[in-house]
Amino acid sequence: MKENSMEQATGPFLTAGSRKLTNSDITFSDEIMETDGRLNFYMDTFFNVDEVFGTHVETVENNDWINVYANYDIGQGQVCDTLDIVLNRGDGSCQELVYQLDDQEREILLKKMQDYCIHQEGLTLEDYGLRLQEEPEPLTSQTVQQM
Repeated sequence: MKENSMEQATGPFLTAGSRKLTNSDITFSDEIMETDGRLNFYMDTFFNVDEVFGTHVETVENNDWINVYANYDIGQGQVCDTLDIVLNRGDGSCQELVYQLDDQEREILLKKMQDYCIHQEGLTLEDYGLRLQEEPEPLTSQTVQQM
């Protein structure tokens, strides 16, 4: 496992489900966000998440659902080793979890991220990441007061 993924892991690791992510599982929606040198992609969950992540949300026994986020490390030029998952419980509580990606899943994610970035932003991941890093910091009220 790469050092950068361990630094970013924010919750307990999920035990893998009965299968891995496939090309047809991975779709993104929403805007690509940049946080701490990473591009963050919201993954749609139109696939059976219990089969992949070993969770228990595809059931009528509870009102749980998950949000899944994939990240691309701009500085490293690669997909991060883990997916960030937020398990939202029907009772209103939530738990942050981590899913460890294997090399094949990371390769599939890279291609999907690249295609989505070109479609959404008209730029490759690398170019979009560089553009975001070159943009000046937005003005904050503190910056305005100092002027």
